[in-house]
Amino acid sequence: MFVFGSAEDVFTMAIRIEENGSTFYSLASQISKNPLARDLFRDLAAMEQGHVKAFKTLRRELANSLSPLVWDPEGLAESYLQATADTHIFTVEAANKRLEKDMTAKQVLEMAIQFEKDSVSFFLGMKEILPDPNGKTEIDKLIKAEMDHVRMLSGVMNTLAEKGTAQVPH
Repeated sequence: MFVFGSAEDVFTMAIRIEENGSTFYSLASQISKNPLARDLFRDLAAMEQGHVKAFKTLRRELANSLSPLVWDPEGLAESYLQATADTHIFTVEAANKRLEKDMTAKQVLEMAIQFEKDSVSFFLGMKEILPDPNGKTEIDKLIKAEMDHVRMLSGVMNTLAEKGTAQVPH
């Protein structure tokens, strides 16, 4: 039988991604000197906490429809999700360590944009293994929210660039 982990494991990874995002944004908000970036980071930290709750609710609601093991005869889902998790989840702690006072606002925003893109990538893979159409719809909502985060971060980065403050320490 070609299986990997469980749907519960995948939800645990998704929740961890969102918790890490909230932690990252909270720290970025605390050390940011730029009011526009600081406010955005604070708002994103709260949004990521909302995503944690959404994933926990979805996991609970889908508990009966999820198979204990995920069928993956070619190993594609496993490889994709594992590679995404390895490059996303386990580097957030390192990213928190890289948040230094001499980083520019642009550098912090670029790091945040990459985290959001990584989240979208992981959630797209996650959606593929869910058998429940309602679960896929809920994951789509979370994907759109992460994509909106990229838009928001890019917007602030562009605003700071226009003002000439993107290269100033955050």
